[in-house]
Amino acid sequence: MKRLIALVFMIFVYLGLIVPEYSFTGEQDPITTIFLVRHAEKVGDGSADPALTPSGAARADELAYILKHVKLDAIYSTPFIRTKQTVLPTAKEKGLEVKLYKPGEEDFLKKVLQAFSGGAVLIVGHSNTIPGLANELAGQSDFSDLDDATYDNLLIACIPIEGKAVILRMRFGAHTPEKYFPFSSATIRSSCLRCFEFLLVL
Repeated sequence: MKRLIALVFMIFVYLGLIVPEYSFTGEQDPITTIFLVRHAEKVGDGSADPALTPSGAARADELAYILKHVKLDAIYSTPFIRTKQTVLPTAKEKGLEVKLYKPGEEDFLKKVLQAFSGGAVLIVGHSNTIPGLANELAGQSDFSDLDDATYDNLLIACIPIEGKAVILRMRFGAHTPEKYFPFSSATIRSSCLRCFEFLLVL
C-alpha cells in the first residue's frame, strides 16, 4: 500500500504536477502549479451564503489530506462561507492565511501567476467559475460548468514559462456519479488512495 502511494506521488513530482515540501535548484525553467477546486457540499437551506454540510466538511479534510506533502505558497478563496470553509483545513495545515478574491475578478490569474511564479497555489471557487479558470490557464475551452451535484473534482494545472499548461484532473473524497465526469483519457485507479481516481487530460 505505502509503496503504491509513494509511486503515484513520485510520478506526479516527476511530471512537475506536484511541488514537494522541498524545492530543487538548477537551470531548469520554473513551473507554476495551480490547484483548482470547487467548494465542498453546501447546506441546502436556501440562504445566499450557506455553510458546508458534514459531508462537505469531510471533503475539506480530504483536500488537506491529499495536499499534505505539497508546498503551497498561497491559498485563494471567494468571499463566501462555503469556499472559505473548504480550504480552511488546508490553510491551518500549511499555516497560511486565506486570501480573498471576487468571482470574475479582472486579471485575477495573471496577478496570481506573476506573484507566485514557479510556486504552487490553491484556488477554491464555484461550479461556474473553476472550469473557466482552467480554460484560461490552458488557453482552450475543454472544461464546461460543473453539474450542481459535482463536488469531487480537483484540477491541477502545470504552467511552464513558455508553452501550454498541462492539466491533471483528479477526483477525491466521496465520488460523484460517472455521468458528471466525462473525461477519461488516462486513468490511474488506486483503492489505497481512498478510492481517488486520477485523470490526466492531455
